[in-house]
Amino acid sequence: MNWALVSFFIYLAAICLVGVVTMRIGNTYEDFLIGGRRIGPWVSSFALITSYMSGYTYTAAPGLGYAGGYSVLWWATGDAPGNAMSFGLLGRRLRKYSELLGAITLPEYYEKRFNSPALRVIAALVILLTVSMHLVAQWTASGKLLSVVFGTEYFTGMLIGCVVVLLYTIMGGYLAVVYTDFIQGLLMFAGTQVLFWVALFKVGGFAALNDKLGAVNPALVTPWGPDMAYYGLLAAATPIILIIMGSFGMPHITIKHFSMRNPSTARQAMLITGVFVVLFSFVYYMTGSLARVILGEGLADVEQAGVKLWFSVLPPFWAGFLSSAAVASLMSTADSFLLLLVSTIAHDLLNRFSKHEIPEKKRLFISRVLVLLVAVLSFIVAMNPPALVFTIVIFVFGGMALAFGVPNLFSVFWKRTTAAGVIASMICSLFIYVGATLGNWNLLGLHPFIAGLVVAVAVLVVVSLFTEPPHKQTLALFDAASEYGDVPKAVAAGASAAVSCEARAAVNERREFFDKVLAPAGN
Repeated sequence: MNWALVSFFIYLAAICLVGVVTMRIGNTYEDFLIGGRRIGPWVSSFALITSYMSGYTYTAAPGLGYAGGYSVLWWATGDAPGNAMSFGLLGRRLRKYSELLGAITLPEYYEKRFNSPALRVIAALVILLTVSMHLVAQWTASGKLLSVVFGTEYFTGMLIGCVVVLLYTIMGGYLAVVYTDFIQGLLMFAGTQVLFWVALFKVGGFAALNDKLGAVNPALVTPWGPDMAYYGLLAAATPIILIIMGSFGMPHITIKHFSMRNPSTARQAMLITGVFVVLFSFVYYMTGSLARVILGEGLADVEQAGVKLWFSVLPPFWAGFLSSAAVASLMSTADSFLLLLVSTIAHDLLNRFSKHEIPEKKRLFISRVLVLLVAVLSFIVAMNPPALVFTIVIFVFGGMALAFGVPNLFSVFWKRTTAAGVIASMICSLFIYVGATLGNWNLLGLHPFIAGLVVAVAVLVVVSLFTEPPHKQTLALFDAASEYGDVPKAVAAGASAAVSCEARAAVNERREFFDKVLAPAGN
């Protein structure tokens, strides 16, 4: 009996069962998109971690470690602070702000925060472009992983991953996504730890790894890498800054803040996230260095180094267990991307600009159909696989960090931020970043992301200062979202002293304003 396949299919059956159960729990439109805002700290934390890690964990990261040795740990250095600060700095305020505004997607939050339908459309279009590319990378990772696991063609491996994600996402929506993410997160954590420590034991420990890796190429055990890519303070800091800003800006991570049970959940989730990511992130990069020593030179595809490593050092059943962890890594991100793309199309474009309000049951049906269509289209694109998952992931990651990371932070920390400032920041920073990356522009020797980040911040501040300041209701709402206290007590029930009477009045006035201004035309 093939025990690798047995353990793998047990995992797949368990994940599909979660989809069936959550379909019965959540049957409203808000449940389908953000889980009814009732997700606790542990599930929120693991949902964020697994969505962030993606198929990158078992393909791109080990491949990067295989090629670059210890130098790639600069990327891991940004993981823990980035993910923890995503909850600590952004999560609490964004959770509270989104409920005050009644927003269930990031583009809707932008529109209501800045009173700008144009900003909602621009944000939605950027999400459609960037997330679609990232979803293609997840299907590509699925094909690379499962083709090694089952010894099949790339297409077959990709098809298995796509079908399973599609099934439970259509059935259970956001609740299925976050609860499967929690299970997958535990599996990913256990899987990476088992692989790392078993492989390290086989090599002979850290000292032996250092000696053997240095014998392959002395540059592999330096912090700068074989091609000196990380030589110098700015070069080493660039991946750290990119990772941290990406944690603030990735829309499928931001939505995890909207869905938390209450704003105070963010503090608990921050601690859980920080601990687990520290234990997680360095390990999956180091497996690439271990693979370089154990598997030797000459891998045709370095992004299969991690997969080949576990079949080299583990018994069949545990190799199947690791296969499940690997599939979990890409499923946990692919499902979030699918749901994000669907919410953007259905909620931010179709429902928002429809002449007549679409009934909730119809919106739910449309959302499920769109999950299928988006998955099929992205699957077709991924049939012609790009060379490296890492290239796609980092390029798109940087774009999302600039387009949304800077506006997200400024929207909750600087009340003078305006819609014009955010729009100008998005357009200018993406122009610089994409142009410099694809056109090899020389921007005073700066990395394209760093140049884009400088432009994003400078343009947002300057344009905001030179345009009309926000209305007094917007400013009062900002103050209400900034103070401690949960929304139901502070605003709905009016029983908490965390929000002033003036701010509560402004919130109610603002809600009436949005009911009139943002209602679909024709009502």
